[in-house]
Amino acid sequence: MTELAIALDFPDSATADRLICDLGELPVIYKVGLELFLGAGPEWVKAHCTRGKRIFLDLKFYDIPNTVAAAVAQAASLGVEFTTVHLSGGRKMLDALKVAPKVLGVSVLTSFSEEDWYENSLRISERPHGIPQAVQNLAGLAAQHSAVFGMVCSAHEVKWIKGAYPNLYTVVPGIRPVGVPSQDQARVMTPKEAALAGASAIVVGRPITQSQDPKKIVEQILNDIG
Repeated sequence: MTELAIALDFPDSATADRLICDLGELPVIYKVGLELFLGAGPEWVKAHCTRGKRIFLDLKFYDIPNTVAAAVAQAASLGVEFTTVHLSGGRKMLDALKVAPKVLGVSVLTSFSEEDWYENSLRISERPHGIPQAVQNLAGLAAQHSAVFGMVCSAHEVKWIKGAYPNLYTVVPGIRPVGVPSQDQARVMTPKEAALAGASAIVVGRPITQSQDPKKIVEQILNDIG
């Protein structure tokens, strides 16, 4: 069964609290990114973990191994269920993770189109890999490392990843229900398409958070992926 993570892309805790309250006991995960974490603070995150909410702290850590290990340990101390690190930080960075929640490795951000990725990669290498090859390489690292629970990838890569590495928990952002504009996401699918492709969890933000009836949208998505 595919799970639903809701991206709480809000600048303050009050707005996020209203949505969490409105959704009641619906079986969802709440994804806290940089904006809300900086606006609400770690104690807000810890309080919701204490209340039994499933929190996905998506800060995409990427630094020297010791710094990332310390940051991930701090995330674990808050009680979050998931957190993220960039797989491009490499094996030594992953080796340093000793105390951690479920670590999800970030591969290629879903805001990248193939053209944008290629242009950006040319700044690093004269012979860059395209998105599929880059994701496959990083998926191999994620699957082989004991510190990594799963990875974040687009719906267009998840079928291959689940086929090659069925034990990886795959989290797919860039999900847009039928009829909803893709906005700044370049590689998107509907909730049902992503579930059928093998996503362990999908991430939906603005189609829910900007809706006049977010609970109705959440219930529709849960029905689509259940």
